[in-house]
Amino acid sequence: MAYFAGVDIGGTKIAIGIGTETGKILFESRLVTADWHSGSDALDAIAQEIQHLCHQAHIALESISCVGVGSPGPLDGGKLLKTANLPSWEGLDLQAGLTLRTGRPTAVENDATAAAIGEWLFGAGQGLQHFVYVTVSTGIGAGIVANGSRYAGIQGNAGELGHIVLKPDGPLCRCGRHGCLETLASGTAIQKAALEQANHSRYLKSLSVINTSAVFEGARQGDETCQSILFEAGKYLGLGLSYLVNLFNPQAIILGGGVVVNQPQWLDTIKTFTADYSMKELFQAVSINLAQLGKDSGLQGALATAITSQV
Repeated sequence: MAYFAGVDIGGTKIAIGIGTETGKILFESRLVTADWHSGSDALDAIAQEIQHLCHQAHIALESISCVGVGSPGPLDGGKLLKTANLPSWEGLDLQAGLTLRTGRPTAVENDATAAAIGEWLFGAGQGLQHFVYVTVSTGIGAGIVANGSRYAGIQGNAGELGHIVLKPDGPLCRCGRHGCLETLASGTAIQKAALEQANHSRYLKSLSVINTSAVFEGARQGDETCQSILFEAGKYLGLGLSYLVNLFNPQAIILGGGVVVNQPQWLDTIKTFTADYSMKELFQAVSINLAQLGKDSGLQGALATAITSQV
């Protein structure tokens, strides 16, 4: 049996797991990203944790065929160029660093691309040859499978859907531009809109904490402000998805990330606007579905990255 390691790097936590080619995770653990002063120290800890998990699984480190990594971007191959959440990691070569520390081959993908590969092997993308996975969470990103292969672009950064400018005079984005999709339809954008409009909502004013989940709950209870916020965000997300429909003519768009997966009733709004902004003939060929891997998508994607790199 072949064994693989998966590493899902996030701004707050790092998930690490040992699994098989079937996607079964045998043992896993979580590290707190902020526990290390530098990316190099974090790579030391990740390598040590992989060794520890191998010990738990009663397999030798040499039995790991590949280490797969899902990382925030932008990337340059296996190197992390820059990320707002991990400033001390800038310029860190994840691929070379983990290969050196573990002695095992390492494959690195943008986290959205890794999640797309995970859905392709183990989730809603099984059997598909052409689809785009879109994650809607704190930010927005996409991973692309085209002609039965993952498409990541020359540096590994294809799928930066969240930074397509839809409203040039819109809110300032963390990338430095204005009106990116991420500023209009992400979980962060929904929360910001709710905070700005709270005085117009009896429901929101009654809360001690206003977050994205609260907006969805308010909408379910009939609060017009919450409903309006989700309508606007759904409109812009549908517009962004229409670009994918028209550019890639995919079989499916798979929506993941906590904002969408936990609130499936929002899907109808998103589909309506995707249809409105897409070419009719192309929209008729695409299905828009929810991802299946849920909270495990990051780690499963990293594991799938390792598996597919060996095919």
